[in-house]
Amino acid sequence: METLLRQYGYLLIFIVTLFEGETILVIAGILAHQGLLNIELSILSAFLGSVIGDQMFFQLARQEGYDFVKKFKYVSSVLPRAKRLVERFDIYIVLFARYIYGLRTALIVVCGLAKMPRLKFTIYNVIAGLIWAVSYGFLGYFFSEAIGSVAGLGKIELVIAIAIAVAALIYWIVRTANSKPVSDEPKQEE
Repeated sequence: METLLRQYGYLLIFIVTLFEGETILVIAGILAHQGLLNIELSILSAFLGSVIGDQMFFQLARQEGYDFVKKFKYVSSVLPRAKRLVERFDIYIVLFARYIYGLRTALIVVCGLAKMPRLKFTIYNVIAGLIWAVSYGFLGYFFSEAIGSVAGLGKIELVIAIAIAVAALIYWIVRTANSKPVSDEPKQEE
């Protein structure tokens, strides 16, 4: 297992972060703290994956327009909210898109649909990707250190405990997000 992680861990981080990736990056930070991965290479892989992924979605939306959006049902469903955020915050939304759970890809797609200047988008995307990768990578790294010192767990037990906690958190987030319908229209008072 350790050999597989060392050989393919960075590639896996890169591939997952092409689309999303907070969880894999936090886990990579935990594994780096345990000595199974290198924190700098984990952050670099996540940075490259997230920046390339966002550039890809931006460019495809910019070129293909709404035909591209129609291919992704989820993006289509959250497009009105994403559009309002982009209209309100303009290019600065690129800096915060990675932190808006469930809207990251849609926000980037709207930036492409809005025909934001490529160079400006790329600069903000690189800055945002760097901040995101460093913050989540070290979050996992220092979280692992804190939990390990408090609980007195060994390397394997710590990784298992944190993986279970992360899986439970993801399950709760997905279940909560799917159980409450979100309306883009404001409620009208009766």
